[in-house]
Amino acid sequence: MANAKTIDGFEVNIGLEVHAQLNTASKIFCGCKVAYGAPPNSLTCPVCLGLPGALPVLNQKAVDYAIMMILAVGGDVKSQSLFARKNYFYPDLPKGYQM
Repeated sequence: MANAKTIDGFEVNIGLEVHAQLNTASKIFCGCKVAYGAPPNSLTCPVCLGLPGALPVLNQKAVDYAIMMILAVGGDVKSQSLFARKNYFYPDLPKGYQM
């Protein structure tokens, strides 16, 4: 950051966590369709179910939407992003994690 200011050797770095429902034809980490009103658990695959060995593939349209959001708020698009699996114990997260 060209105009970064430090206080006692620390640089202020502020981030945003944005939750949004994206208008994509498939889910973010697999090719399963997204259909509002579909019967429960009818649009799933090994990736959705978190089965061992199932590897996710990132939805490019979701990445495009994320980049548009970053640019809309005047943010910097990084050349590399990391996805970390955070473990939680919440009743509404039956798999116990959030990406």
